[in-house]
Order: sequence, then structure tokens, then C-alpha cells
Amino acid sequence: MARVRTRKFLIILVLFVTVALLLTILFCLQKTQNRQNTEQTSVILLNQLEDLFTSSKEREALLERSLMEDYTMRARAVSYILDLSPEKCEDIEELRKIAELIKVDEIHLFDSNGVIYAGTHPQYYGYSFDSGEQMGFFRPMLSDKTLSMCQGVTPNTAESKPMMYAICWNEDGTRMLQIGIEPTRLTDELKTLSISETMQILPTYNGVTMLTVDNSSGEIIGSTSRALVGMTLEEIGIDSSAAAADGALLSGRVNGQPSYYALRDCGEYTAAVVQELEVVNSNITLILGLVMLYLFIAITVSVLIIRRAYAYADEETKNANTDFMTGFLNRRAYESQMQSYSSSPLSEDFVYISMDINGLKYVNDTYGHDAGDKYIKAMAECMKICFGDRGELFRIGGDEFVALLFADEPQLERMLNKFTQMIAKARENGVQNLSASCAYVRVAEFPDKPLTEI
Repeated sequence: MARVRTRKFLIILVLFVTVALLLTILFCLQKTQNRQNTEQTSVILLNQLEDLFTSSKEREALLERSLMEDYTMRARAVSYILDLSPEKCEDIEELRKIAELIKVDEIHLFDSNGVIYAGTHPQYYGYSFDSGEQMGFFRPMLSDKTLSMCQGVTPNTAESKPMMYAICWNEDGTRMLQIGIEPTRLTDELKTLSISETMQILPTYNGVTMLTVDNSSGEIIGSTSRALVGMTLEEIGIDSSAAAADGALLSGRVNGQPSYYALRDCGEYTAAVVQELEVVNSNITLILGLVMLYLFIAITVSVLIIRRAYAYADEETKNANTDFMTGFLNRRAYESQMQSYSSSPLSEDFVYISMDINGLKYVNDTYGHDAGDKYIKAMAECMKICFGDRGELFRIGGDEFVALLFADEPQLERMLNKFTQMIAKARENGVQNLSASCAYVRVAEFPDKPLTEI
């Protein structure tokens, strides 16, 4: 039994260590992946900021490209949301809520053949890449599922209204997600805005702050967080000399929050992107939670299987070592126990008692085996009451019983007297002529002899 408990403990310990190790590895891998993603995002956003510093002649073209990148990212964001909640694909109201949240005017879902089958505008259902020149722009999507595309301001096929469309495939490549935005008013206004004002209307992302620093004054002249305008990098916790690292991802406490940040020296200006660690690593808790849930279910099932296997093995062992008539241990268990006791010293209060039922063969031959079984069960009941709480009881033959007990001499005397009384009581209760022969020996009488000789 102790060996079984030790084995179970070791199994549980191994499972616990394995789970802890797996979660630690997963945490480190995900944290590394998040850092890589953050570094890539920083480069993209620094590039966007650098684009703002170009000459006015190039600004319109660069602005349109920036908007196209932003709209492509919005299309991916919507696709990601719908992958997580596929039931919303057919719910027009939910799609319109998502469009409002992402700040787009239209959402269209295309099947793998390039046909609109769902979206915020049912009047467009059935249009495809073959419906006109404007929609035909996206035909390359059908042959390359890694492709994402964004179209410049173009009159749309259905109503000829100026629109910008961005499209991407979802994660498993079963559908395409397209967003549409009416950009004309926004682009016209952006052409005339200063860097400071432009920074205020740049696309914003949760936990991400973009900054523009005037290198001549050292002050922040533009930021997606207006509260930082007029401060210096040092005042918010950024070492301005890091701009020489050109986009290298650094970490520190920025504006009071643990963050990653990257800087780029663009000559007249310095561009900076700050991403809060809490947001960057927000997915780790969810991922670890899901993994822990999966492991909990897997381990629970495994434990149930193991417990059932042990229970089956214990039952098999019990059946192999039990006398079914009396519930006592049988000869096989007796021999095993004797070997165990013989291999180690015994305490002085160890007692070996041998018993048999007198005249059982006569009872079987005269009154039948049912009567004999009644004698055997009565004998077992008397032994159980008198000796059961002091050791182990065995039936090693038809009428032969053994008790291996631990009791001092007074306790043994009381038990034997009680046994005599119980046998007499059994006779009074219908088991006529029941009697037993009994012999015992105490290890204390022969301290120097082995058990087998005693």
C-alpha cells in the first residue's frame, strides 16, 4: 500500500513539474514572440512617422499610402474579430457595430470565389470581382491567399461614390474580408495640417503612443497623446540618445508605465513609438489560461484513468488474496505475509495463533456442506470480533485459521477469554456443538528464534 501511495505521489509530482515546465516554456516563447511582433510594429509605425516629415510635394502620395496601410490593418482587425466570433458574419447589426467600432463605413465578406455573400450593405450581395473594373482590381486575391490589398480613392462599382477599399484573407483562408471608407474629406483636411495636428488624427492603437520631437528644441511637438506635447523625452522617461540606435527596441518606464520604445533620428525631427508592456503581453494570460484549462482537463481524465486502473488492480489483488466465504485473507496472502514478517525483526508483542474447527468433517458428512459453511462463518465471526482490530486474520484451509496479532500478554489473555465466550454464545444461537482448537505462541517467549521456527 505504501508503495502504491509512493507511486501515485511520484506520478502527481511528475505531472505537476511537467505542467509547470510547459507553462514556463510557453510563457517565455510567447513573450519572445510578443517582443518580435512589437519590434515589427515599431518599425512600421516609425516608418509612418518618418513619412510625415517628407516634403509637401510628396505628402499627399505618402499620406494615401499611410492610410492604405492603416485600412489594411483595420481589415485584418475586423477579420480577426470575425474569426473569433464567426456567428457575427451573418448578423448585419453586429457587423455594423463592428464597423462603427473600427471606424469604417462598409464591411463586405467575400467567399473563396470572390463573391460578396454577407456584410453591412445587403444591396451589394452578389457583386464579385467580375462585376466591374473597380472590383476587378482585387482579382489577384483569388490566386494568392497571403495577399492583402488596398485600393486608392476610386468610384465604387455599385454607386460610383469615391471610396477606399482594403481586403485580406482570414486566418484559415476560407473567406475574404473587405472594408470600405469614404476618405475624401479626411485627406483634404490632412493636407493642410501641421505635424502637431496631424499626430492628433493619426490612427491610434490601444497601448501605443507615437511621438514627434523637434531636435532643435528637444520638445515633443506632436503626439497621439496630447498631454505629452511640450514635454521632453527625458521628462517622460526616454533617453533621447537612444535615437542613434535607429529603431532598436528598448524597455523602461515611460510616462509611469513599463513599456517598450523605439526611436529614429530623421534629421530635423526624432520619431518615437511607445508600447505599454501590459498591452503587448495581454494575450499571454489568455493563452496560458486556455493551455491550463486544456491541461487540467487532460490531467483530470488521465488521473481518472489511472485511478480506475489502480482500483481495478487493487480489486484483482484483493480477489486473489481473499477467502470469499469468510472475507479473511487466504493461504496465498498468508504465505506472502509470513515471508514479509520473516525478512525483518518482529516486535516482542507479536503473537501467532493457530485455530481449527473441531469436527467439521463430521458436520459436512452428516448434515451437508451448508451446515459446514454455517460453522465456518460462525467461527470467522467470532475471530473477527475478538481479534480483528489487533492484526490480520487468515483462512488457510477448510477448517484451519491463523491470526497474526500484536498484543501484550494481558491483552492476549482477554482476547482468548472473549473468544471462548463468543464460541459459547454461537452455540446458544443455533450453531450446535461448535468448538475450536487453539494454539498460540508469543515472539517474546523465543526472542532469538526466526518466525518460521517459532
